[in-house]
Amino acid sequence: MAQGKLKVKSKPAANQKKAAAQKKGTAFSKRKNAPIQSKKHKFQEDHKLKQAITRTVNKKNEEDIRKVAYEGQTKLSQAQIAVQEHHRKQAQLQSSSEAGSSMG
Repeated sequence: MAQGKLKVKSKPAANQKKAAAQKKGTAFSKRKNAPIQSKKHKFQEDHKLKQAITRTVNKKNEEDIRKVAYEGQTKLSQAQIAVQEHHRKQAQLQSSSEAGSSMG
């Protein structure tokens, strides 16, 4: 027992279909001077900053390690050795004079 007509999907006229497709456009239109940047740009900036920090920390650590490793192995010229000895003697004289004055 049929209970009514068969339902047929209606089709719009051919010229209406083309006009509707042209009107739609894109869901989001980009402005050239949009103040909001994409998420990708933000992540790229963060990554660049992290890389710069990592580089500087690694350089500093490498300098410190090299300083500790080569501490006793520095090659000094005769003049530099003489200057070191002079400063060492001055420091000893100062410390001994301060110790002597505090005793008296």
